[in-house]
Amino acid sequence: MPKGLLLLASVGFLGASAVSLTAQEPEAGAIPVTVDDQGVMHWRASGEEVALFGVNYTAPFAYAYRALGYLGVDRKRAIDADVLHFARLGLDAYRVHVWDREVSDREGNLVENDHLDLLDYLLARLGDHGIKVILTPIAWWGTGYPERDPRTDGLSDGYRSKGDMTTRREGWPGQENYLRQFITHRNPYTGVAYAEDPNLIAVEIFNEPNHPAGPVETTRYIDTMASALRGAGFRKPIFYNISEGYTAEHGHAVCSAAIDGVSHQWYPTGLVRNGMVGGNMLPNVDRYTIPYADFAECRDKARMVYEFDAADVGGSYMYPAMARSFRAAGFQWATQFAYDPLAIAWSNTEYQTHFLNLVYTPGKAVSFMIAGAAFRQLPRGASFGSYPQSARFDPFRVSYAEDLSEMAADTVFLYSNNTGTVPPAPAALRHVAGVGSSSVVSYEGTGAYFLDRLADGVWRLEVYPDVAWVVDPFTRPSLEREAARVVWRARPMRITMPDLGTGFSVEPMDAGNGHRPAVRAGAFDAWPGVYVLARAGVTHPTWTLEMAVEGRRLGEFVAPPASEAPAVVLHTPPAELDAGRPFTVRADVVARDRVDSVALFIRRVGGFGRMLRLAMEPVGAFGYEVQVPAEVARDGLVEYAVSVYDGGEVRTFPGSEPGDPYHWDFTGRTFWQVPVVAAGAPALLFDARRDRDHVLYPHPWEYVRFRTDVVAGSEPERLALSAMVEDFTPAPHHFALRTFLPDAERTRLGEFTTGAVLRIRARVAGRPSDRVQVALVERDGTAWGRVVELTDRWQDLAIPLSELRRVPLALLPRPYPQFLPYLFEAATTDGGPDPARLDGLQFSVSADLFAGTSIEGPHGFEVERVVLETRPERP
Repeated sequence: MPKGLLLLASVGFLGASAVSLTAQEPEAGAIPVTVDDQGVMHWRASGEEVALFGVNYTAPFAYAYRALGYLGVDRKRAIDADVLHFARLGLDAYRVHVWDREVSDREGNLVENDHLDLLDYLLARLGDHGIKVILTPIAWWGTGYPERDPRTDGLSDGYRSKGDMTTRREGWPGQENYLRQFITHRNPYTGVAYAEDPNLIAVEIFNEPNHPAGPVETTRYIDTMASALRGAGFRKPIFYNISEGYTAEHGHAVCSAAIDGVSHQWYPTGLVRNGMVGGNMLPNVDRYTIPYADFAECRDKARMVYEFDAADVGGSYMYPAMARSFRAAGFQWATQFAYDPLAIAWSNTEYQTHFLNLVYTPGKAVSFMIAGAAFRQLPRGASFGSYPQSARFDPFRVSYAEDLSEMAADTVFLYSNNTGTVPPAPAALRHVAGVGSSSVVSYEGTGAYFLDRLADGVWRLEVYPDVAWVVDPFTRPSLEREAARVVWRARPMRITMPDLGTGFSVEPMDAGNGHRPAVRAGAFDAWPGVYVLARAGVTHPTWTLEMAVEGRRLGEFVAPPASEAPAVVLHTPPAELDAGRPFTVRADVVARDRVDSVALFIRRVGGFGRMLRLAMEPVGAFGYEVQVPAEVARDGLVEYAVSVYDGGEVRTFPGSEPGDPYHWDFTGRTFWQVPVVAAGAPALLFDARRDRDHVLYPHPWEYVRFRTDVVAGSEPERLALSAMVEDFTPAPHHFALRTFLPDAERTRLGEFTTGAVLRIRARVAGRPSDRVQVALVERDGTAWGRVVELTDRWQDLAIPLSELRRVPLALLPRPYPQFLPYLFEAATTDGGPDPARLDGLQFSVSADLFAGTSIEGPHGFEVERVVLETRPERP
């Protein structure tokens, strides 16, 4: 990756594209938003309810600030680029916790420095695009993550903890001083103080505070800080966090303070797993509960979500479901944490558990765009039932199986992945955005694209370059690691819309773009950039890059240059192959330019036959595939490699070794290996050695004390997943581990029927005998389980699927805040488990298993392997 380089063709956004997706309300002086006695925020000018959706973004502060400096990036140009993309996605809300350590001294005096200047600049650019702002002035946190904290000498440096900050009264005057100076600071780029800026609609006092001194001191502290703001002339809503470390006592104390609203966060899939979360996470976002809903003190408090994310989830199916649940819970503001600055997003180093960027996560970005539309359009308090029925809500749809978010309305059609949906009124469409192909746009590339109608028969097309994740972006980060790679190539695109017909013209608009493709029957080669498409025979103005449309330049576009890294082959082999059946091998070859050719070399391990060479054919953006004949798949083990030929050179993967296996001097020894099993052989659902990275654990903030490990199994070379629960208090007295099945381990599940048998090799840990519930988890979140009796000796337990019954699903990693639901029962009516729908396994210990006896621990178990077989076999 050419670090620090950023192609800024031009900066801005065509506002027309977001007309139907955002709600730009007129301002009313310096107080644009009011809160009524029911806790509902309204636009003062129109009386309409507020509904704003967007992101946190930290370029002016902490690691993002330093990383941009490491790479030599102009930070203001970086902000320009990212705000452009916020607007392109139709976002209308921005929030950040200001690292007060970086903009203050120990006495709370505001320090005029580069951090504050960049915040001012960012706020001005957000205002240019009508993106509303809520700021959190006090953060306490150090500024290092993921590095060590650098030395600072600000307000929070005088406190050992957040609790110290809220309980040491002698330190409160310094915090009051800081809040007064912060809110009266005059932004040189707008000419107005924060308190008077109509784009800044509210303040949240403290990011994730802690109050160890109890409820009376909690209320006193909040009132003191709110009074400092009011005394400095701030008349807009003031929010305070209610969800951090929530208890009923804390809820009463916060709502008793003189504030206008309360703030929440939501991390339904945990944080910092150091790897991608697998399995269907939609049950984890089925609903957001409000524990203080009936508190009299809380009924006049507005609700905002200052941070949320489906952390470590790589799919593009989660965000609209979260928006749906937020609206059902009455939230009027929601901002994800945190959008990755474009200039460093290729490494996902800032917060590796979060990954959201228009260029580098196009499917997730379009999903987020759809979520914003849902948040603004769904009525506050609306309910759409429980999952999976709630996967469809008004014009929106989410699908784990398709990795898809979708909005199909009369004038707007948005989709995060390939979809077969036909919009209800294709002739009425005004805005289309997507990744992949649909009934409207067929596209081979992997980047996002946007189509916005300018006039009758005239459209603006914006196309982003291809991107490929070359490593799991959620693993440990580094600026030396390229997690995602951008490729600029012309890709086939076909547009099928009545308003354009099939003979339209394509005229480039962005600076430096000379690509003028021919159009044949609606198809042409699309190159990243901005274009005006005009139906044949339509008379329109001579469009230029500088022409203003909705107050912005027509040709404004920003995207990073292509990666210079060498070609890489991405492939995950199947867990098993069926003997005597042909099979397909597909691999992605990610390279700057299309390579000359690709070949598969494959052979049986231990056989005397020569390695077979098969030419692979290109499919899609980066893919190559070939069908391997049935005679290669014989009992035992096959191994194969993929050789890439380009410019007279050849390299063989997975080892990226020079030459190919037919060369006499090829010394490569790295091959993918796959077992070949006989027809009817058991399917391996879990093996502790193979699947130790495919386990979902309760997060360390869990309500039970537990230990997990991978330990020696029953035989040499075997391992077991071990769990020991030390304490079940407090309620709900339930502990679970879940596994998930990657696609590579699902290839043989369709061979089994409901008459199959589950065989588990397991034993008790820490006591002579114990009970454990074992469950199959289906892709819609339905869990089917049975209690088994284990001893301290290894056992092979056979459970017919017919004996499994519906059981609750543990939502792992445990959603945070902890008052959110932990156990889930899918709203399905299926008659029994279906092996073809399996998504993983669940092992649990709970109070229900010990009815009438003591649950006092410890309770533990070890699981070595689980297989699915057509009939029971003797142990």
